[in-house]
Amino acid sequence: MIDARTTIGAVTLNVANLERMVAFYREMVGLQVRAQSAHDATIGTASRALLHLNYLPNGRHQPYTCGLYHLALRVPSRTILANWFCHYIRCGSPNWQGASDHGVSEAIYFSDPEGNGIEIYRDCPRTRWQVAADGGITVYAHMLDLPALLRDGDASAWYGMVDETDIGHVHLKVADIKVAKHFYVDTLGFETTTEVAPSALFVAAGVYHHHIGLNTWHSRGAAPAPADARGLACFELMLPCESAQESIVNSLRKVDYHFERYTDRVHVRDPFGIAIVLRVPDA
Repeated sequence: MIDARTTIGAVTLNVANLERMVAFYREMVGLQVRAQSAHDATIGTASRALLHLNYLPNGRHQPYTCGLYHLALRVPSRTILANWFCHYIRCGSPNWQGASDHGVSEAIYFSDPEGNGIEIYRDCPRTRWQVAADGGITVYAHMLDLPALLRDGDASAWYGMVDETDIGHVHLKVADIKVAKHFYVDTLGFETTTEVAPSALFVAAGVYHHHIGLNTWHSRGAAPAPADARGLACFELMLPCESAQESIVNSLRKVDYHFERYTDRVHVRDPFGIAIVLRVPDA
């Protein structure tokens, strides 16, 4: 079983227009530019990198391949979510996709200028979470009361994402849920929290609604994204210690699964070609 303290680290995207994407994540989403060159940029909060943007000239748009469904920025309170939403509405709500009350969380969905899905959400108090008899966490998709969220927010109080903001989860497009479950649950050691057979699976490290979502809604039987595709390049799994990293490495070895080991990290691709970086902070 994967260490319960495992979290999602930074997400790396290959982008066609670096300046436009940096401006969007800075001005619309509210992240800070931590570093930037002509070829890449790192954005996040004052203390942590959340996104790496790699300029990929002549990159191809490949929507019907495996890859990113959305990345999910988690904010620490409903007030911050409401203030951000008021800011977003004031800016014209670009690339709007929807909003949901999931019981465990309240979420706003939209996309960046290159079509990468984004969720901004806050977790509801765990006393509200519904746990099924089998131990699974009940997640539903009810309409979020947007007028109430607007009433609770204030665009003038929005000054950007607070330092506690992190990547709460990533949601991936995969070709086959059974194959995904074998890799993420049986091999990496995540626990299944919700399964909607045969099209979706949600898995977590420890007690959480999900750290990784997987679905085939628009990607059943799809091929891996080519190396020159825009969109998801990789995402990080942040492991609390070297022994937790070694535990995953041993699991990969046991099933003779290919990985590449570097001084401070391990690289592996899931069965759908999605790159994962296993990293211990400050290693």
